[in-house]
Amino acid sequence: MAYTKLRDLVFLAIELQSTSIGLTIDQMAKRTERSRATIERMLAGLSELGLEVEQSRLEADHHLVKRWKLAEGSLPSELISLEPTERASLERLKHSNVDETTRLAISKILAGSSSLAKNLAVDQADLISRTAHIGQVGPKITINADVMRVLEVCIQGFEEIRILYRANGKPRAAWRRVQPQGLLFSRFGYLVASIDGGPSRTFRLDLIQKAEAAGSYFENRDGWDFKTWASESFGIFHGDEIFDVKLRFKGEAAKRAERINFHSTQSSEWIGNDSLVVYLQCAGHRELIHELCHPDWLGAVFIEEPYELRTEMRNYLEQVLENL
Repeated sequence: MAYTKLRDLVFLAIELQSTSIGLTIDQMAKRTERSRATIERMLAGLSELGLEVEQSRLEADHHLVKRWKLAEGSLPSELISLEPTERASLERLKHSNVDETTRLAISKILAGSSSLAKNLAVDQADLISRTAHIGQVGPKITINADVMRVLEVCIQGFEEIRILYRANGKPRAAWRRVQPQGLLFSRFGYLVASIDGGPSRTFRLDLIQKAEAAGSYFENRDGWDFKTWASESFGIFHGDEIFDVKLRFKGEAAKRAERINFHSTQSSEWIGNDSLVVYLQCAGHRELIHELCHPDWLGAVFIEEPYELRTEMRNYLEQVLENL
């Protein structure tokens, strides 16, 4: 069976199992954008696949109207599990202007599916092991699944969390009470949270040993938006001040840099045929320095603005040389 036909059959099967009263031929044709004759062949195809297609009737229907639906539990769970984009759409809908009954129904659906962060942070290794054409390189971290479950529930419910956290350089972990705002993923995973409504901070997920709901709730600062806050930074670490950055790439590095989106605020222009100037507005200069030290840009990138970033780069390189 061709892939497109199988995909259409799966879509129709999901539609039929998700309805309580069944669908008519006309309704199925409208949802799938197929003709009546095609729908009839698809229904026969579902039966050939061993899926139990049954008829249903409503008392209000005309006696000639026929409805079809799938018997409950006909579809394998793998076919009806939520994709990350689908789950994200449901989460956005849940927090939009819907009535309480709809919100509760969405919550029940979400409760029965794997969370976004768990899929990203915990199940990634299992996905890679089962997929022959995906590899994983670089540092690997382990994140406690129980911690992730607490974080996600509290982030969605605006509930404070107590975390047992061992900061870098500290000999032992200590309990902290934080207001969780979101999760970021880069080389490591990070919880973004504030303490007593103060500035947002990042906590590495692999350094959180335990997490428990505190039972108290909070409201975000007026006008504060997680996505906006995250987009202002180059990488994970946010920094206190946003700078206008001007970088100049030359030669082959300029051609490579033209194909890279370093930051959401980026704009660029060619100076002659050999130099590309890239403009950014961001904080988090340490991670920008890490990027500029990448071998791709060695000897081919110049920090033209701001002066503070050039000074930070020199200090960073001097510390590196001290340990060689």
